[in-house]
Amino acid sequence: MFWNPKPSYRSDAGRAALLAVYDRWLALLPAGVERIEMQTRFGPTNVLAAGPAEAPPLMIHQGGNFPNTATLHWFAPLMDRFRVYAPDLPGAPGYSAPHHLNGRKGALHGWARDVLDALGLERVPHLGVSFGAGIILELASVAPERIARIALIAPAGLLKPAMWPLIAQLAVPMLRYRLRPTRANLTAAVAPLHSDPPSELMLDTHAAVFQNLRLAHRMPGPMADGALAGFNRPALVVGAQRDPLFPGEALLTRARHLLPQAETRMLPGSRHFPSANDLEVIAGWLDDFLSGLPQPPNTASPATSG
Repeated sequence: MFWNPKPSYRSDAGRAALLAVYDRWLALLPAGVERIEMQTRFGPTNVLAAGPAEAPPLMIHQGGNFPNTATLHWFAPLMDRFRVYAPDLPGAPGYSAPHHLNGRKGALHGWARDVLDALGLERVPHLGVSFGAGIILELASVAPERIARIALIAPAGLLKPAMWPLIAQLAVPMLRYRLRPTRANLTAAVAPLHSDPPSELMLDTHAAVFQNLRLAHRMPGPMADGALAGFNRPALVVGAQRDPLFPGEALLTRARHLLPQAETRMLPGSRHFPSANDLEVIAGWLDDFLSGLPQPPNTASPATSG
């Protein structure tokens, strides 16, 4: 099957709790964000759209096992210059199909291509975070003609996650939180992921995910040697030096091997979730990188909107 038949939500009440934190993050985005509902081969998909309708399009793919809105607000300034499209990943907390996609069956890049088709977008720039960046890499490996350029922040898809840091820094503290779900144990469990101390809303989001979501454990990739040989478009890859999932130095070394044309940037001392200062730095890099885009936009004609 192209998706896991078991729902990603543990219960109806759990789904409601996760949608509640999704909506809290949504309320922090600029006014005028639209929801586009579409059907794909992999089930219904909700796409958030924002920015001037006549602006050049930009596709943004979210991190995995987390609300789309929680990472989309990092890139809210781009909504002044671009028509941003950000689909809720199936299985993640959001309004798309409540089933994780089977990456081994090609469902991740197949779904990404279906979203482009439903929006009427032929070739557009893509920006991705973590799991979402890995989806973009998979799409680049099989359909490079659909991508104008890529910007990848702490991407999955290049490396296997580092196992010992996962166990020592993440798995053990998360087990402690599951056994005794206090706020202090939650804060300790997620601290290795965050460059800044997480906000109360961020902690609420982590708690809702831990308690109510069946996690997608398989990341996209890792890309084999030569898998991206057919992709020669501009690329920007950003690594975080102390990322316990994808350590920055190893990540950027692999990026240069697979994408020799890529610009690579390091966030010194940073972890998987960027700090407020990191986001300002990333915004500058993205502004420079995306400034080379041609101005005439593609035409979007969504299947249905809601």
